[in-house]
Amino acid sequence: MLTMQSVTNNAFSHTLRKILLVQTGLVVITAVVLTWIKGHEFFLATLYGGAVIIASTSYFGWRLRIATQTDRNKPAENTVNSVELFKGIVIRFVLVIVLLALGLGWLKLAPAGVLSGFIVAQLAFWFSRSSYGITRRK
Repeated sequence: MLTMQSVTNNAFSHTLRKILLVQTGLVVITAVVLTWIKGHEFFLATLYGGAVIIASTSYFGWRLRIATQTDRNKPAENTVNSVELFKGIVIRFVLVIVLLALGLGWLKLAPAGVLSGFIVAQLAFWFSRSSYGITRRK
């Protein structure tokens, strides 16, 4: 039996997978190009910067799923758990800051490489706009 909840979960999973795949692809391409142009020290730095956003996207996708799960006793109510949503937003923000500080400070990665991977992974949100489950008007 196909329920609204299963359709929503499929659309959510599809969109999250698409975003993560586009992020990974763009980061790898950018890392290869920067390595070719700037040198090998940019390869790991760019991968690390992209991995920060990929990790934060994965984490927030998980928190968003928790925040939007409906109560099994009240399936008709499509509510969002605001506390879980805001907790996910704050922890994602802290995660990004800590991982960037770790990469730039402790690991001493090339800042331009880290920021390049970070920015390209963020741009993947724009490139991976999904139309899953949306019908287009003619």
